[in-house]
Amino acid sequence: MSTKSHVPGKITAALSVVFLIPPLILFMMYSSVGLRYPDMSDSSKMDTYLGYFPKGLQDITIINAISIAFCIIAIILASRSFKKHLLSIRLLMLITVLLAIFLILIDLFQLL
Repeated sequence: MSTKSHVPGKITAALSVVFLIPPLILFMMYSSVGLRYPDMSDSSKMDTYLGYFPKGLQDITIINAISIAFCIIAIILASRSFKKHLLSIRLLMLITVLLAIFLILIDLFQLL
C-alpha cells in the first residue's frame, strides 16, 4: 500500500481554497447585516440574515453546521498540501487553515 497521494498537492490546495469560499461568503453576509442596519436589535438582524436563504435553510444551526463542515474539509485538504516544496503554496495553505479556524470559532460562538 502506497503512502503517496495520487492527487497532486496543487489540486488539493486549490480545492481547499474552493471549499473555504462558501463559509467566507456566509460570514461576509452575516457581518454586512450588522453594518448596514446598526440600529436593529439582534433578533431582527438574525431574521434579516436568515431571510437571504430559502425556506429549508432558514435555521441558523443548519447554516453554521454547513459552514463548519466546509471549513473542516478545507483544513483537511490544506493539510495535505503542506508537504509541497513551494513556499507560496505553503503560505497560502497556512492562511487557509488559520482563516478556516477563525470561521469555525465564529460559527461556534453564533451557536452559543
